[in-house]
Amino acid sequence: MKTFPYCLTYLSLLFWGCSPKEFHLPENPYAKWAKESSGLQSDSLPKPKGEWSERIFPLDSKRLNTLIEINQIDGIGDIPSGTKELNSWKQKLFKIQSTYPKELNQLTNELLYGVYFVTNLGSTGLTGVVRDKSGKPVGGIIYLDSELLKDGGNDWATKRENTTFQPHPSYSIHIQLDNSNSVESTLSYIVLHELGHILAIVRGHAPDYSEQTRDFRKFPLFEGVWWSETYSPYEDSFFPERNKIKFYQKNPSIALFPDGKFLYKKLTNTQFVSLYAATNADDTFAEAFAQYVHVFVLNKDYKVFFKSKDNTEVILSNPIQKEGGRKFRDLFEVMFAKNL
Repeated sequence: MKTFPYCLTYLSLLFWGCSPKEFHLPENPYAKWAKESSGLQSDSLPKPKGEWSERIFPLDSKRLNTLIEINQIDGIGDIPSGTKELNSWKQKLFKIQSTYPKELNQLTNELLYGVYFVTNLGSTGLTGVVRDKSGKPVGGIIYLDSELLKDGGNDWATKRENTTFQPHPSYSIHIQLDNSNSVESTLSYIVLHELGHILAIVRGHAPDYSEQTRDFRKFPLFEGVWWSETYSPYEDSFFPERNKIKFYQKNPSIALFPDGKFLYKKLTNTQFVSLYAATNADDTFAEAFAQYVHVFVLNKDYKVFFKSKDNTEVILSNPIQKEGGRKFRDLFEVMFAKNL
């Protein structure tokens, strides 16, 4: 598609009174698509078997129609097409799978029905939740744009981050995911992020995509942080800039300095473990899961550097380890400790 320590709990209660007097949940434009799209029905997909890295399939008509349908909802006229050469991508996913611990592969084997490499997707990745005959979420499929997966992990993450800010001749933002800066690093982080979306719905940590209105206030992980997918009470308190954070913009409105740099300081007082996590409720969960696995399971770092001509400063370092990440951390620690 396209959890608090005491101080944060207190802040949530304090800011509750600053929220709008009237709040109406917006209609979910993807509800019918998520529930009825033929490409998201479990009986139209191969039954999961073997390792998840083996479930790379050519784009078929039903999966293509699912993409066309969501593009129509979003007002996008582009029609994706299947990537023809899949062997190199199979090898890359196998390499990633071989580095994952047993518990992580077990979770991915359970939840991932298939991976589809395409071109002209419109974004790096897209998730669809798979349903059984009763409409129950049972897993998911992931679409990945092979044309947008040519950069190493650090370069990809850095490019994505900078789509939020106006270019500056003297300052820049850089992200480090690992020392390899490999395409496999990019793939791994994106797969983990998309898996986080699937996990949230299948395990019931977030409202289902098929609901006409999605009320995040009913879910403990989002208490005091999100009311709907796109409205956070933070906006009416200490973080009014949140709703201005938008990625993949042709003409970004946020100045990198000082405004952009200041945003990262704001993140440290929230449950958002990255700037991308602050864009909507679903990505708050997906980014938390990806970063938890990346940092705690794979023993890598998530660091954001602010660079000028004369200085390089770390302005965000493994936020999943900080107080704001505690609620997600507790959930994932228990999940992995119980062997999923």
